[in-house]
Amino acid sequence: MLSRKGAKLHEYEAVIWQELGSDPTKWKESCCEAAKARVALLKSAGTPMEEVSRCCIDTCNAEKLTTGIEQKIGSAAVPLGISSPLRINGGYAKGEFYVPLATNEAALIAGLNRGRKAVNAAGGVNVLVTRDMMTRAPLVEAQSIDEAHDVAEKIRRRDPLFQRMKSAAESQSKVTTLLDIQPFQLGRRLHLRFVFQTGDSMGMNSATKYASAGIKALLETHSSIKLLALTGNMCMDKKAGHINVLLGRGKSVEAEVMVPRNVMKEVFDVEPETAARLCMAKCYEGSALAGTSAGYNLNAANAIAAVFIATGQDAAQIVESSSCFTRAEACEGGLLFGVTLPSLEVATVGGGTEYATAKECLHLLGCDGPGKNPGDNAKKLAEIVAAAVVCQELNLLCALAKDYELADSHIKLARGKA
Repeated sequence: MLSRKGAKLHEYEAVIWQELGSDPTKWKESCCEAAKARVALLKSAGTPMEEVSRCCIDTCNAEKLTTGIEQKIGSAAVPLGISSPLRINGGYAKGEFYVPLATNEAALIAGLNRGRKAVNAAGGVNVLVTRDMMTRAPLVEAQSIDEAHDVAEKIRRRDPLFQRMKSAAESQSKVTTLLDIQPFQLGRRLHLRFVFQTGDSMGMNSATKYASAGIKALLETHSSIKLLALTGNMCMDKKAGHINVLLGRGKSVEAEVMVPRNVMKEVFDVEPETAARLCMAKCYEGSALAGTSAGYNLNAANAIAAVFIATGQDAAQIVESSSCFTRAEACEGGLLFGVTLPSLEVATVGGGTEYATAKECLHLLGCDGPGKNPGDNAKKLAEIVAAAVVCQELNLLCALAKDYELADSHIKLARGKA
């Protein structure tokens, strides 16, 4: 039996729950009291924690006896705004959407809104999800380069070894399916990139769990092979990498809009030719000179981060999710403008999507929880994010094309009109 005196920070929930009789109906109360106890500890050291403790999101689960995160003391609040209705013509997102945006940056929502005005006047942004997957890449080591090559070939040919690993990976899943295992050999070592479809969850935990089962099946038939790590970075998770650009991770999304010349003039006072020329000079020449792998855009991470935080996504995955290729082509009728997002990692179930403000924001978008078909809601959210990126990118491109407008607008909105 644990006692509250001398308990470690991570033990507070269990200690208080035992004091309340280990009743499952008291788990939520235990978690709340544990957070208050930690805050009191910090306050006793002279740290003011009123706002942190006042804003507390309930992430505990009485059935599973989980806390959501460890050693909770409260919640961190981020200002939340919305765009005006954005017209989207997608395979899953169809109609007009108020997009929730959580940010501390003045001018971000105003800028996205101006881009939205042009997009809506053009009939809306067309969006398409082209790939849907989540990856995990365990690293194993064989006794020789020949053995490593033999295993890689068996997996590539999808012979009985592949089928055995696939069956093991899918044995405990209700939704997740294994699409492929992509082997990459470096000497005696094999990076085995498992590719899953994970429904409406982002799928990182599922991919880890089911890839582990697949690896166990491999080791049962090849006892000389050793597991070095459940991830060897070929996934590639929470890191920018070209493999996700080429092969995809999460949702790969295409978004495009044809903005008429008169709309470009009316909304931005910029000619299509000027915008297209600047897009090439900045997004491709400048980005290539700087040495990016997938940052061929103006500032796609801005809109992505704002929607991610608003809807409870894994914020660390903004790193690879903001891989973006922005393109602009001047045509006789106006500006053909679009973005390619090869590795947009979003979810509508699991993690932070199930709690408090995030769940409400997903409900606002009509994609909270699982979709009618597995994956429908996550794809809908991906299309909405891509549409928001188009608006933000278009506006920023045109602001930069107008000399000092970018600086002037930020100063005006952040520091006051005076």
